[in-house]
Amino acid sequence: MADAFEKEDDAQLVRAILNGNSLAFKSLYFRYAQALFGYLWQRIHDRDTAEDLVQVLFARVWRKRESLDPGQSIRAYLYQAAHHLAIDHLRRKVRESEITEDHTWHGNNSQTDELGFERKTAVARAIHALPESQRRVFLLSRIEGLKYSEIATTLGLSVKTVETHMGRALKKLRESLSGWAPLVFLILGLGVKGCY
Repeated sequence: MADAFEKEDDAQLVRAILNGNSLAFKSLYFRYAQALFGYLWQRIHDRDTAEDLVQVLFARVWRKRESLDPGQSIRAYLYQAAHHLAIDHLRRKVRESEITEDHTWHGNNSQTDELGFERKTAVARAIHALPESQRRVFLLSRIEGLKYSEIATTLGLSVKTVETHMGRALKKLRESLSGWAPLVFLILGLGVKGCY
């Protein structure tokens, strides 16, 4: 049983895993899986995806076990791997948002009135026209609901840079949508999330 390794320290577990000991690996999994799930869930706000990413993470650890170093903290290694998985996932979502933007905003909905369609089109075009760095920050903030500190971590930027990108994005959107005054309030608040 994995319990045989319950009292072993992390370095001893890693040494056993390096020798292909699957029970040591299970013990490592039970030691860290729940905490890593919580870490990922806080960052991507999707329970199912967080669970999937934990499985991906440990599958990679087992496949690449020969590269583990008993002299290095396995805890730090696991959290760094989880961090990179979260970044990759969020970057994919941003790319998907950009790719599907036209479909989301320009769908054929017979119940959508012409004015509403024009409003959504105006917002979509304004967002799409933003420079890539500003658009990513805007989408992660307003669509994913991430805090500036989380966006900074996700994109590898400083919080100050995130604030600068967001400020510039909002200024450009206000200018682009000056003819649609109510939309500015949606963009500044949470209303855009509902539109997307």
